[in-house]
Amino acid sequence: MSGHRQRVRLHRYGLCHGLPLDLPAITSGSSQGAPGLKLSIRTKVLLVAVLLLTIPYVGYQFVREMENYLRDGLEQSVLGAAQALAGALHDRPDLNLKSPPRSTQTAYDGGIYAHPLPRDMQIDGYVEDWGGHLGRLESLGGDAHAPRARFVAGKRGSYLYLLVMVKDESIVYRGLPVRVRPTSDYVKLVTVTAGGERRAYFFHTISPGWITVYVLADGEAAGLHQESRIRAEWRETGDGYLVEARIPLALLGPRVGIEVGDVDDPSGTVEPFRLSTSGAGPVTEPGPLVLPSESIEALIKSLGRTPGRRIWVVDNEQRVLARGGSLERQTEPVPVNPLFALVLRPPPAEMFEEQPIIARFSGPEVRAALAGRATSRWRTTRHPDTYVVSAAYPVWSDADIVGAVVVEETNLGIQMVRREALANLFNKTLIVGFFGALALVVFATRISVRLRRLRNEAAAAIDAHGRVVGTLSASRAGDEIDDLARDFSAMMERLREYNHYLEQLARRLSHELRTPITVVRTSLDAMELDQPGVDRGPYLARARDGLHRLDTIISRMSEAAHLEQALQDSEPERFDLAEVVAGSLESYRSVWPRQSFQYQAPDEPCPMDGMPDLVVQMLDKLVANAVDFASPDTPIEVSVARRAGALVLEVRNQGPPLPEEMTDKLFQSMVSIRDDKGPGDPHLGLGLYIVRLIAEAHGARALAFNLEGQAGVGMQIVFPEAAG
Repeated sequence: MSGHRQRVRLHRYGLCHGLPLDLPAITSGSSQGAPGLKLSIRTKVLLVAVLLLTIPYVGYQFVREMENYLRDGLEQSVLGAAQALAGALHDRPDLNLKSPPRSTQTAYDGGIYAHPLPRDMQIDGYVEDWGGHLGRLESLGGDAHAPRARFVAGKRGSYLYLLVMVKDESIVYRGLPVRVRPTSDYVKLVTVTAGGERRAYFFHTISPGWITVYVLADGEAAGLHQESRIRAEWRETGDGYLVEARIPLALLGPRVGIEVGDVDDPSGTVEPFRLSTSGAGPVTEPGPLVLPSESIEALIKSLGRTPGRRIWVVDNEQRVLARGGSLERQTEPVPVNPLFALVLRPPPAEMFEEQPIIARFSGPEVRAALAGRATSRWRTTRHPDTYVVSAAYPVWSDADIVGAVVVEETNLGIQMVRREALANLFNKTLIVGFFGALALVVFATRISVRLRRLRNEAAAAIDAHGRVVGTLSASRAGDEIDDLARDFSAMMERLREYNHYLEQLARRLSHELRTPITVVRTSLDAMELDQPGVDRGPYLARARDGLHRLDTIISRMSEAAHLEQALQDSEPERFDLAEVVAGSLESYRSVWPRQSFQYQAPDEPCPMDGMPDLVVQMLDKLVANAVDFASPDTPIEVSVARRAGALVLEVRNQGPPLPEEMTDKLFQSMVSIRDDKGPGDPHLGLGLYIVRLIAEAHGARALAFNLEGQAGVGMQIVFPEAAG
């Protein structure tokens, strides 16, 4: 089979003549660590403990996700409340949700919105009672940038309260008698009743103070007459005057307009300058009087009060018809760790937002609802991290959208849940982190102590001359360090055996080399002492025999090195193991004609991947070893079998059994149980060692065992079967 080009794996420890190849070489300086920062195990474990800090981070992310879910839930809850109230307002014409149509004569709305007043107003000409409503003064005449007259209206009980502020450099008071056509500065309230009757209430006076109000109705021939049910006050201001009045709602119709007249010529020959809710000029057509709906407010109250929730109902012109609830919500502070208080600001002790004084509720959600789409949005407040969610839902009457319901609520409750969750997470993380780090430090300390003890014992087990002088103490921990200690103990035992092997190596080589050297020396000495003419053939034959023994020793010692080159150059191929073994047996019968051989193999092929010539070399060693130890007239049994996905090559011979202590050492280098005192070829104990190297190159296992029930020895090589 010399024609095949063969290649196998190189043994991981290489090959060295005369030394066991299964022990790694110890190079000088291998104990020196790489330069760099030296960290103890405890320090490394503490660094790993930093990973515990990911626990609060993951918890914080979970709380944030929970907060997002709660925000979504709050948004759906608010939208559901708006939908529920809107459902109660659907198709309710008695609630007057639909605003009156705009004037056909002007595009200016001209409507008057009566704000709900928190208390009864004192009619005295002073504006302190109006408070925040002064910021909601509306201009007359349509000029919002530089208004000369402004007004604000409010409702309390069954009365309409009115405040009109006028800028006038020259105030003209009326004289006597009272005329239908005013010749003085005045304020006029025009209303149209449900029956279509038009009435005008004149507010003018002969001097500041209490005002006597006169009314002029359509179709009344008597002209002006006093209206004592209206109470009013006229007071001069720094840039003009103001009129404050309380008017019973029973005197007013659904449409109301306000007109201010500025007269500079008391003679009445010049028309007064007029500003009104209809624009620059007189009131042409009164606009709608929008009053808070007590029916809708009662319906809102019947739904119950939710802390921190506010409800608005607007008409299709975005005018507020009713409101209920408040964003005020008191919270109880949750005690937290002082360190945590530095990280997260506490929520406000109370959520206070003044009730806005508005006539119209505008916003993208309201506009969307009036367009038929229910929607919601979030807005900020003056409190950090505190937001308000508002949801709007349309109100239908038949097929028309007549208004919208807006529900607002703060996220203060979510903030409290979030803060409490973070506080619990922070406190528990401190506890878990502390005890976890403490447990890791204790664990690392215990590991360090055990490793340090193992290091000290391993260092003390080998003396300065490399001899193994001690043992390692046993451990019952049953962990990886215990496994390491056992491996170190096994390594110490192998080192002890290896040292013993080295000590015996010189003796064995000396024994093997002394005999042929002595033969050569004695032959040369005899030739030197013999007389001329004496036959020197026997001496030369003995010298050649000695040189042959020396050559045999050197060849067998260098056979391992030659095998290393063969392993490097060989390339595996697929072949039939049974066929290779059968061919080799024919050669063995010619080499040992007096030895009987028996061969057994399966009928089917036994394919494997490897180097067939090296397998033949391995079989040569096994058969030669079996022939040397076989009893006379007993056969050598060679077999190939397939067992559980493996190919088993086995060589048996009858003869002396193996000593029990040698079954595990027989395949080591320079191990032999032969008696080498005879004249035959020397034996260095390398044959079965080469068998093991070739077997390992094929991924196989080499085993030696005594035969059961009879005196004899078996050698077994277990190959992996070729896949596919």
